[in-house]
Amino acid sequence: MSLGDVARPDLPKPNCRVKLICGPPASGKSTYVNRHAKPGDIIIDLDLIARERGYGRHRPPSIVGELLQERNKRLAALANEPPDTAAWVILGAPSPSLRQWWRDALNAEEMIVLNPPREELYRRIRNDPERKYVRELHFALVNKWQAREREDNPGISKSGTGTDGYPTDPLHPWNR
Repeated sequence: MSLGDVARPDLPKPNCRVKLICGPPASGKSTYVNRHAKPGDIIIDLDLIARERGYGRHRPPSIVGELLQERNKRLAALANEPPDTAAWVILGAPSPSLRQWWRDALNAEEMIVLNPPREELYRRIRNDPERKYVRELHFALVNKWQAREREDNPGISKSGTGTDGYPTDPLHPWNR
């Protein structure tokens, strides 16, 4: 299984209402969800999953696959939630095509993209004590997110090729 297969998994359709909140680091995704989610709502966020496992903003790249697998398990469990439950799913999702893929995969009723100007994102990163040891990394991630957004580059491809040898991933550049 490739990282692309874990980053964009095959999931059952959720039975509940899904709201996607997307944007670069420091765009306010978690703050937005914390202000709008109601008691009993489900929140699925890679940063929260990392915190549950004892990791802060500074975490080893080697655990990314493990965190994504746990996220995917929680996303798959949405298929068993009652229809009146709301689930907030926080994703970076840099690029319109990747966000549309997620919206379709999760049958999301709503999608909000938070994308403040780069200077504001940098200001938030500099002023966030939790980001003290990852500031340069987060500046780079903001730049990467915004470049992928401009280019509509969905990033990592899922593995697999058809009988013709071409990639089967619908977001692969050859298939778009």
